[in-house]
Amino acid sequence: MSEAADMRPETKGEKLSDMGENFKKGVFLIAMLLSLVATFQLYFSIERIIEIWFEYQYTPIFRAVYNFIVLIVSLYIIRLYIIKR
Repeated sequence: MSEAADMRPETKGEKLSDMGENFKKGVFLIAMLLSLVATFQLYFSIERIIEIWFEYQYTPIFRAVYNFIVLIVSLYIIRLYIIKR
């Protein structure tokens, strides 16, 4: 008898709630994917700007500083994420 109670059909409200949650998750995943693509494009655009704006002999120095800043910011974000958990 307990098996029959566990196998009751979902109500219409529960189905709509699940569909709404799945939609929100899908929109979130799409937004994260677009954010990731935009981040990569920004990174490489800044690399190109460094090549254009600075003399070729100084380019490695500015790239190193830029990459170091990106690394520090990334580690800070990861640290915040780990501390939240």
